[in-house]
Amino acid sequence: MRKLILLSVLLLVACNKHADYQTFTGFQQGTTYSIIVGNPPEDCAAKIDNLFSEIDLTFSIFNPASLVSRINRNETDVTTPIFESCFSIAKDVHRDTEGFYDPTVKPLVDAWGFGPGEEQQKPNVDSLMQLVGFDKIEIRNHKISKADPRVSLDFSSIAKGFTVDRLAEMLAESGCEDFMVEVGGEVRARGCSPRGTAWRIQIDKPSGGFAHERQALVELSDGAIATSGNYRNWFVDAEGNTRVHTIDPHTGFPAAGEVLSASVVSGSCALSDGWATALVACRDVERARQLLETSPQLEYYIVSNLGSFHSEGFPVSD
Repeated sequence: MRKLILLSVLLLVACNKHADYQTFTGFQQGTTYSIIVGNPPEDCAAKIDNLFSEIDLTFSIFNPASLVSRINRNETDVTTPIFESCFSIAKDVHRDTEGFYDPTVKPLVDAWGFGPGEEQQKPNVDSLMQLVGFDKIEIRNHKISKADPRVSLDFSSIAKGFTVDRLAEMLAESGCEDFMVEVGGEVRARGCSPRGTAWRIQIDKPSGGFAHERQALVELSDGAIATSGNYRNWFVDAEGNTRVHTIDPHTGFPAAGEVLSASVVSGSCALSDGWATALVACRDVERARQLLETSPQLEYYIVSNLGSFHSEGFPVSD
């Protein structure tokens, strides 16, 4: 499931006298990235490239040589520490969102036309749903165990957030105190921006197209934010039906509903990423509220066709 660029990071250029800020940009994971760091290590660019390569070789469903691609083809059952780390986060989010986040929806993602597999004009949802369910796959003694060999994984809805976390951890371990890491609109920030204040992150209006109109402005000095929505990754099929990229794991159908976009702030971008996906997948605003009540540590901003609302602690800027 290709993730959308739903956040526009406001890159501020004023000087901070206490740090020498450098910006690293590029194209990875089918999208752009921007990393701004105060006093970065000399080998920062190389570390960034190496980490992106490791993530691609582990989680890319578009890279046939990646670990997840080989697991999906049953060519290997051996995992790695980085794979197990992401898998564990995904399991937690799956449990806490009552299954609205589920990376085993890959056969449905392919069938509805949003993955590398074959698109189907009329997907046999009942048949494909037999292969969906995160309880059908687990890790034991660093090996994958599947209830059905046809079960497959797609971590695209959490991989960008996971990548952001890994990059942020690398920078922190290198002694960096001020940085902003953004990959495909998912962000983790720490310390101060070049202007000497908190990092300012824009949430875009879910208005369609690729215009970046401001819905809200967020200030972060230690945290992560991820946004999910369907308004930029959709198409009309041959029969005139609109297909959106988020799939409801409970029904097997594209999740077009009341929730237009969901932004989640937490200490982990992977956690925020998975939760944002789940909130859109559940479609219904009241259902989204009920899910969020079980995780009070999360701050959220939801835009729906009924209006927008956010948690009391969501760091909206004036």
